[in-house]
Amino acid sequence: MKKKALLFFFYIFALAVLYLFCEGITRLLLPQIKPQGTDKNLIVDNMYYNSHGLKSLSSGYSNGALVKIDQYGFREFKTKVDTTKKSLLLLGDSVTMGIGVEADSTFAGRLQSELDSVNILNPSVVGYAIEDYENLAKHFIVKEGNKLNISKIFVCWCLNDLYFHVPDFETPGGSLRYLFGDLLKFIRTRSRFYMFVKTQFFDRPKTYYLFDEKFYSTEKEEFIQSIRKIESIKNLCQIHQIEFEILLLPYEYQIRNAESILDQPQKLMKDKLAERGVKVLDAANYLAKRKVNSTQLFLYGDGIHFSDAGHRLIVGYIIKNVMFSTR
Repeated sequence: MKKKALLFFFYIFALAVLYLFCEGITRLLLPQIKPQGTDKNLIVDNMYYNSHGLKSLSSGYSNGALVKIDQYGFREFKTKVDTTKKSLLLLGDSVTMGIGVEADSTFAGRLQSELDSVNILNPSVVGYAIEDYENLAKHFIVKEGNKLNISKIFVCWCLNDLYFHVPDFETPGGSLRYLFGDLLKFIRTRSRFYMFVKTQFFDRPKTYYLFDEKFYSTEKEEFIQSIRKIESIKNLCQIHQIEFEILLLPYEYQIRNAESILDQPQKLMKDKLAERGVKVLDAANYLAKRKVNSTQLFLYGDGIHFSDAGHRLIVGYIIKNVMFSTR
């Protein structure tokens, strides 16, 4: 019995040593794999009506990148907000927030560097969807009386922005998160080897795209309500003489094969929004034609959030296609 117990502990010890070795090698050879998750102290509930937001003057980490929040509740860049200037308000989720990327290397930060005569305001945060964008637009334009001189609102649309009433356990991996949420969170935030193995054996970018694509149908309530809410934001902007545009951001799986790009969701969005007089920009084809390995444009093993290289291309597309007024 004692011999069996010793043998059991020996195997446990050997497995622990093997895991630590694999973890160390992964961190050494693949530094692009970052810890997952966003520090809770960065976020405050009910900041914009019933929408959460970035906590003013807080700091923390999101996917390994330092995030600092300014006094207005925006991600902080080297260039500070100047209330004497006109402002461009970006409305987006964790993609526009720029998780895993330093502030001034995100497309929002790069845009601020390119346009020093305009404030780039980025309140985007993890977990946002179209319902939150509507709340933020009302907050900054109506409740605050546009005190930050917002001359343009720019919605940066991620494909998952429309299913704001879909329970998490119905999304990819949701059942596992429901059963083992705390354990998985602990592993994701600490183990790079786990992320490496997961990426090698599972095509998560494909899984997420195929799940989200289902909602892009004129018969789906999520799509119908999203179009209505986007139109509502546009109408609010018109009343207050604020320009409004929407930028459609692609998933990695969509641009993986540049010759047969999967853009049905974007085409449907463009058609329906054009009927309502909304100006729409679509970055999918632009990224696909850059002749860059699609995985290099996104964080490691992530088919949604852009890498430093991806953010660089996105800001290039924005600069080429968007008119900015400083008057």
